[in-house]
Amino acid sequence: MSQSNKEKVQAMFDAMAAGDFELMKTYLHPDVFVIEADCLPYSGVHRGPDGYIQLVHKVVNTWDDLQLSVNAMAEVDDMVMVVSEFAGKNKAGVAFNMPMTELFYFTDGKVSEVRPYYFDTHKLAELYAQQGSQTP
Repeated sequence: MSQSNKEKVQAMFDAMAAGDFELMKTYLHPDVFVIEADCLPYSGVHRGPDGYIQLVHKVVNTWDDLQLSVNAMAEVDDMVMVVSEFAGKNKAGVAFNMPMTELFYFTDGKVSEVRPYYFDTHKLAELYAQQGSQTP
């Protein structure tokens, strides 16, 4: 039996938590892209499986004690919505915890686009700026 798109997103999260980025890539469409908000330290358009993995590394290296706690997942046609809590600390030790929603779009059974929606991107930018010389 093949995996549902929701199961594929969960498998990607599990692979990320295990540090298995090659397995993560197997769920990504060759033309996958993510657009991160301009005010974030990892802003811009990230393209292709390698670009996606580089983005994951940037996000993980920007924050300390980073945790993504999934609260709910819903699958509608070729889209999976993930509602989660995005929590961690900046390099100065200031903690944050905010709601986040990500939309995963599928083409040919693989993730082709991810749209992240942080509750407060400007708060994340402020926390990053507070790090000063302690940035990665």
